[in-house]
Amino acid sequence: MDRIDEIIKGDRLFTLFDMELVDTGEGHARVRAEVKEAFTNAHGIAHGAMIFALLDVAFALSVNAKIDAVGIQWSLNIFRSTSPGDVILAESRLVHIGRSLMVVEFSAVSEKTGKTIAQGMATALPFPANA
Repeated sequence: MDRIDEIIKGDRLFTLFDMELVDTGEGHARVRAEVKEAFTNAHGIAHGAMIFALLDVAFALSVNAKIDAVGIQWSLNIFRSTSPGDVILAESRLVHIGRSLMVVEFSAVSEKTGKTIAQGMATALPFPANA
């Protein structure tokens, strides 16, 4: 858990979006945050940047809990958004750990409706801690 605490402490988006760590373990993580007025776009719905930020933090926790790594490729589909007052739950799960690549699948769900907001996959590149 020390490694997770260190990652969270160093991740500015975690604080910016008032994220909460729901749970984490070997190769998976779940974080959540409430959609606030400040996190909406011109249409009054959750900004895509907020949705991506939640997924990115969950991704970072799931890969970096294992080894230092950085995201190098993302594939994300946003199916719907949500409005202020809702809470978005982002989940990331490591599906492949190779010598040179790690692959994660992730999703974001509205806690109000239970519907999937976004889903996708990402690739991480592990690197030595002293790089």
